[in-house]
Amino acid sequence: MNIFVFGNGNIRFSDFIRYYEKPLERYILLNDSVFTVCDFKGVDTLVMELLKWDAAQVSVYHIGERPRYLPDKYKTKVSQWKLMGGYENDEWRDKAAIESCTHFLAVDFNSDARRKSGTQKNIELCVQLNKIKIEQD
Repeated sequence: MNIFVFGNGNIRFSDFIRYYEKPLERYILLNDSVFTVCDFKGVDTLVMELLKWDAAQVSVYHIGERPRYLPDKYKTKVSQWKLMGGYENDEWRDKAAIESCTHFLAVDFNSDARRKSGTQKNIELCVQLNKIKIEQD
């Protein structure tokens, strides 16, 4: 199981706990879970901070040569993470991350009748590609 975890950059911490930390707890405890994340602010950085102590099997997809954000490696499992870089833009990076996953966890707080967020577009692509949604409790 490879879970791509993504979402908006402007998430409230209380929403992160509710919609991301709680559903991920059971998968973090399983040693066979693999996680895919990107390197933007908000959900991406919070997920990395959540995973750094307990998950060695994490792939961080990023633009350019280095991630924009990566947690401290000292006494954490971050040194075991795979860095998947060289993407030219967010769209290409996100497509690669989606192609690599089997499951996904995402919540969109920003779309409305006038604008569809990147998170919502990625959710729709995951559904179109038959990726399995991790449900919130």
